[in-house]
Amino acid sequence: MRPSDPLLAGLVDDAALFPPGNAPMSVALAGHARYREAPWSAAIGPFLCPASRIDELAALLPADQDIRVALVMDVTAAAAMHARGTAQRASALAWLETRHDRLGEDPAAVSGAPFAYLEVPRTGFDAALDLVGDTLPFQAAKYRTGGVAPEAFPTERELAAFLVACAARDVSFKLTAGLHHAVRSTTDDGFEQHGLLNVLVATRVAQTGGSVEEVAVPLAQRRADPLLGFVEHWDDGICTGVREAFRSFGCCGVTDPLGDLAALGLLADFA
Repeated sequence: MRPSDPLLAGLVDDAALFPPGNAPMSVALAGHARYREAPWSAAIGPFLCPASRIDELAALLPADQDIRVALVMDVTAAAAMHARGTAQRASALAWLETRHDRLGEDPAAVSGAPFAYLEVPRTGFDAALDLVGDTLPFQAAKYRTGGVAPEAFPTERELAAFLVACAARDVSFKLTAGLHHAVRSTTDDGFEQHGLLNVLVATRVAQTGGSVEEVAVPLAQRRADPLLGFVEHWDDGICTGVREAFRSFGCCGVTDPLGDLAALGLLADFA
């Protein structure tokens, strides 16, 4: 597949500033510029930036570097509005992201945004998902699939329950953290990492009416071949439908999952 194909286009948001990568701003911006010049640049989404660091980004962004920025809201009130305004002036503001437990702090920071994600809790997310929809302040959900400790990774069933709930509501979503590889794996440190390819297949199973138990099956798969057996039969319509649901995911090392996809024959022109 080419990175511009429906299944891959804009799949990985550049989260180089965030843990565990924690790249300095100058390093992260330089890396993002390289990715945007690569043959596989169509697979790269916006540059994710904490709202609290928008002035740093604006100061270091070269005048000839026009990038799309997604703001992760970690400030409130005037600081949040300043971050939005600065992002809109310094670059193209793609969207905003905020957590469900920050909703009462400054609703105006999200109101009128071009697009907004609401990060829902790992479990008990039904009330938060009810706040997401085409005509609401939040057009899509966000779910955390990892972190800096093993316990930060949801189980197959927990992630499956989220995918089924989104499918039932026709709510699109993005994921963040933990999806560093194409296929589910266990790291040397004991991190049970979900696989990108697993999630793509599981999203399709949820869309076609799969139960939580059925959706959990592809999420638990540790071999690439069965997952590839699903994807190789998808036409552009199915790929588009899957990606209309699973919009993207944030990754601090975007070349990790893309390299895995290339090794499996799913991404051309990757080097």
